[in-house]
Amino acid sequence: MKTPFFLVGALLCLPALAQLPAAADPAAAVPAVQYRSVFDTTARGVETQSLDWKKANADVGQFRRGHADVLKWEQAQPPAPRPDAQKR
Repeated sequence: MKTPFFLVGALLCLPALAQLPAAADPAAAVPAVQYRSVFDTTARGVETQSLDWKKANADVGQFRRGHADVLKWEQAQPPAPRPDAQKR
């Protein structure tokens, strides 16, 4: 019973296969490749300011115990206002 359905399905695919160009034919027409950067949809302007990396490196170098001192310093700083809270 499965054989007639398989045969009919295979016969329905033949017209589509007949329209394909031969893969080994170097003269076959190929559509042009469209370039689209993966960064087109990336949000821009996330950082509002830029810092001098040498100064930033020197600022972090003042913390002798490393990450533990940085966390302690961050907790001592007042919380920065959220940008979306200012719009309301």
